[in-house]
Amino acid sequence: MSSASPSKAPAATFGVDWDKAIPATWGLVAVLVAIHVFGAWYEWHSDMAGFWDGLIFERDTRFRVSVGGQHAGLVQAGEPWRLWTSVLLHVDLLHLVMNSLALLSLGRLLEPWIGSARWMSWFILGGLSGSLASHYSGVIQSDGASGGAFALLGAVAVIGLRVRSRLDPREATLMGPVIWGFLVLNLALPIALPFIDGVGHIGGLVAGLFLGAFIGLNDSPALRHFDVALVFAFVVACLFGWHYA
Repeated sequence: MSSASPSKAPAATFGVDWDKAIPATWGLVAVLVAIHVFGAWYEWHSDMAGFWDGLIFERDTRFRVSVGGQHAGLVQAGEPWRLWTSVLLHVDLLHLVMNSLALLSLGRLLEPWIGSARWMSWFILGGLSGSLASHYSGVIQSDGASGGAFALLGAVAVIGLRVRSRLDPREATLMGPVIWGFLVLNLALPIALPFIDGVGHIGGLVAGLFLGAFIGLNDSPALRHFDVALVFAFVVACLFGWHYA
C-alpha cells in the first residue's frame, strides 16, 4: 500500500499588519504636537500673542519666522536650515491635526512593512523635497509636514501596487483604488483651496514615488544604516537651526 504524498507547505502570507506597534509614527506625531505647543508658549512668552491664539489660530509671518519657519528671503540670505526646521512646524491647529491624522494613517499601513528608521527617513526626504520644491518655485513662505506625508503616501501607493497580488481582496482594494483615489483627491485640493502649498505636496510626492519604486521593501544593511544616519543628521540639523532662529 502506497503512503500518502506529503501535503504542500502553505503559501507565505503577506498583508497589512494592523496590530504591530508603530513607534516612529506615534513618536513623530508627539514631536509635532510638542513643537506646536512650545511654539504657542513661546509666542505668548514673547508677547506676540496669547497662548491660546498661538495654539489654535493662524500664526503670522513674524512668529513663524521666529521659530524657524521657511521664508524665501531668509533662505536666500544665508539661512538654508529653514528648509528643514519648517518641516516640523504648522500654521495653526487645524493644519497640525490634518497632517497628524494623515501620518497616523500612513504609518499604520507603511511602518510595519519598511521599519521605523526607514519610515522616518522617507518622511524626512519627502519633507526636504517639498521644501526645496516650494522654495525654487517661488513660494515665499511654507511650513508643515505635508511634503513628508505626501512622500509616505506616494511610497505606500507604489509598494501597494507591487504587492497587491499577495494581499487579500479587501486589502488589495485598499492598496489600489482607495490609496490612489486618496492621492488624486489630495493633489486636487490646492485647486479648490489656493492657500495650500500644492508645489510642496508634489515635491514630496515625487520623492515618495521614487523611494517606493527604487527602494521599496529592500532590506539591505547599507540602506538601514543610511536610514538611521539620516534621522540622526536631521535631528542635529534641526537643533542647529533652532539655535540660530
